[in-house]
Amino acid sequence: MRWKRLAGVVAAVAVAASPWWGPLALRPFGFFAVRRVELIGVRYHSAESVTSALRIGREASVWDRLGPLEERLGALPGVAQARVERRLPGTLVVTVREVDPVALAASSDALVPVGVDGRSLPYDAARVPVDVPVVERPDTGLLAALAVIRDSDPELFAKVSAARPGPGGSSELELEGGGRVRLGSPLEPEVVRGVAAVERDLAARSQRWLELDGRFAGWVVVRRAPRVEVSS
Repeated sequence: MRWKRLAGVVAAVAVAASPWWGPLALRPFGFFAVRRVELIGVRYHSAESVTSALRIGREASVWDRLGPLEERLGALPGVAQARVERRLPGTLVVTVREVDPVALAASSDALVPVGVDGRSLPYDAARVPVDVPVVERPDTGLLAALAVIRDSDPELFAKVSAARPGPGGSSELELEGGGRVRLGSPLEPEVVRGVAAVERDLAARSQRWLELDGRFAGWVVVRRAPRVEVSS
């Protein structure tokens, strides 16, 4: 009868709305079995590595506790933060914030992505392109400077092909197409933006240069390429 069906719907809503005993009561129902996992924010990891880290069993329900799933993902190298949410009746939505690499460091047989803390990241650069500068070793001061450049001016960061530590904690950058940039330590975002503005202005005026030096407070020193004299 209609009133019985209505009573059943009300009862189901009441069970689901209870934060304590509702999920426990709904777990045994196959209708709420986990049948689908949606991944958001996963770029460098493979989908298989993320779903494997979840360790979802065949009898898993969307009403199972989500905290343990988030903890397992948080323990996965290269994952900075993870959140798992339910989408009824049978979907788990996994949102991941990965650790962004700031450089590729040379190892014995390959280039390994590294984070700002110098730790290697388990990303397969052959599967997903990692477009970051190459460094000889994961010097934490240099990596911190690269992170400041990336956050302050992504366009300039994208042009850096290689980087190395300079004297006194400074950083030396090689740009694609030629040209060197020197930056002091500690590196401030306004210095990066100032150097980037000079680099773009020179490019817009087709001015050739060898080096941009941003180690002087409030100044960017431009060392120009020598003129080539053509004689007939």
